Amino acid sequence: MKTIQLTCAHAIIKYLISQKILIDGKKAPLFPGVFGIFGHGNVACLGQALEENRKELPTWRGHHEQNMALTGIAYSRAKRRKQIFIATSSVGPGSTNMLTAAAVAMSNRLPILFLPGDTFANRMPDPVLQQVEHFNGPNITANDAFKPVTRYFDRITRPEQILQSFPQAIQIMLDPADCGPACISLCQDVQGEVYDYPEDFFKEKIHNIRRPRPDDFQIKEAAELIKKSKKPILISGGGVFYSDAMVELSNFAKNHNIPVTQTIMGYSTLKKDHSHYTGVIGGLGGKAANNLSKETDLAIAIGTKLADFTTGSWANFENSNFKLVSINTAKFDANKHMAQAIVGDAKVTLLELSQALGAWKAPDDWHKKSVSEQKSWDKHIEKESGPTNQKLPSYAQTVGAIYRNSNSTDIAVTAAGGLVGEVAQVWRPRELNTHESEWGFSCMSYEISGALGIKMANPDKEVVSFVGDGSYLLYNSDIYSAVITDHKLIIIVCDNGGHAVINRLQLYKGGKEFNCLLASSKNSNLLPVDFAKHAQSMGADAENVGSIPELEEAFKRAQKSKNTYVISIKTDGYKWIEGSAFWESPTLQIPSSTENKKALKDHQEGKKKQRQGI
Repeated sequence: MKTIQLTCAHAIIKYLISQKILIDGKKAPLFPGVFGIFGHGNVACLGQALEENRKELPTWRGHHEQNMALTGIAYSRAKRRKQIFIATSSVGPGSTNMLTAAAVAMSNRLPILFLPGDTFANRMPDPVLQQVEHFNGPNITANDAFKPVTRYFDRITRPEQILQSFPQAIQIMLDPADCGPACISLCQDVQGEVYDYPEDFFKEKIHNIRRPRPDDFQIKEAAELIKKSKKPILISGGGVFYSDAMVELSNFAKNHNIPVTQTIMGYSTLKKDHSHYTGVIGGLGGKAANNLSKETDLAIAIGTKLADFTTGSWANFENSNFKLVSINTAKFDANKHMAQAIVGDAKVTLLELSQALGAWKAPDDWHKKSVSEQKSWDKHIEKESGPTNQKLPSYAQTVGAIYRNSNSTDIAVTAAGGLVGEVAQVWRPRELNTHESEWGFSCMSYEISGALGIKMANPDKEVVSFVGDGSYLLYNSDIYSAVITDHKLIIIVCDNGGHAVINRLQLYKGGKEFNCLLASSKNSNLLPVDFAKHAQSMGADAENVGSIPELEEAFKRAQKSKNTYVISIKTDGYKWIEGSAFWESPTLQIPSSTENKKALKDHQEGKKKQRQGI
């Protein structure tokens, strides 16, 4: 076997460049780029290898390790898991800064390859700068913290170990069932060590994401269950995106006359003018979808892990005869909650399940009810999000102003906080793939960093990020990243004086306002933040506006601008679109106030409706 002598760092980069993937039948790099912040744990060896190969594997400079990784994760989501970004950092805080991003990827089943530096394998200089020592475990480093928040973890202590480790990491990241982040921790000294690698290791490898077909018996069992249903619904999750099964979802709904609800991560898998569209379901959902869910006798969940906000903490399905069919490539997700599991790819499964159902259709009066519910809810949202001259507009009115003036292909981005639900209600999809959120880990700061990744993946579309003042103040450096990389974003900052959605929960649970809004925190010198000036200091065009009409005019200017544009508006921290689903959160069992008593009563009422044995 022919060999080639390389340093470990150069071998890693050469191997990653050789990995390709088929996207719509065309060959593309599996790894389109690297986000990196260099330090003593990765600059001398891996950094040089990246510099020498920067044409084949572009390296983008990050400003914070967490945020650069979030950008890479968002890019992979926007590319529907068909391309994977790399994030590299030095040993120590650079590495641990990426842990939150790893958890985001893990929670959302999204791929990213982490290559953090690590301590010395030979241990001669121990303890090295930024090393965390364990007195009873010298093989433990700070990078072991990646183990709970990655699908695959390895530490490279010899240069030849990459021959086994990297192919395994790639297969896991591309597996539709096991997809998630991988971390390959690189000992500093090993990065520079030499090995005679087999030349075959670096031959071009073309990948294609597999489509596991479902088991015939599972299809048969599910079809028999569905045929007994009188009031079925579909729950479309993010897996519909990853399978590229939007057409099959649409056809299945029409052919079998079943209303379609969507999770936050699956939102915009169906357009709002579709005959069977019913909007978002669950804790962030509207009354149309939730009223149906309370009556349904069978839900067909597609590509969703059925988290608590989707199911209303499992209190949203009140029909005593309720059954569940779950379609998922991951058997872990498919077999949850006493479901009739179908383990398989969404696109293939919907085709085979439809064939098994034949001419069967759900009763037409059920479909008519769904249409009526949706029309009624749409009318309510139009009213709630319509034009206003009030001094402090609500989130819904703010989002409505942008929505009315946006193009149908514009992509709305949200993450943590109250904006997720408000945007999902108001930003009804006129085109597919026009809503991107991070809700699996609900990570503050994804709003801007994630929007950057989504823009990188969709350079020809307008990307509009909705962010609260709390998330903006947490991390905002990717405004500068967007400017210097010429990836234009439009960022709408809704300034409601702190963490208003948690203040809302605090009050709902019977508590007093405390430490969530700035006004209720222990601060004696509260100063207003001029978000426009702050954004301008990072090179963005920006302005503060004082009303909805001013916001609409500012958004038109932002659309015409070629530069990242930030618009800040003060919003009402107390007005929200009314909820229509239970969500279980901790509640004091010994109430000390009238408000506590009411919260406990509401909690107990919700608990009574929870589906048992899940």
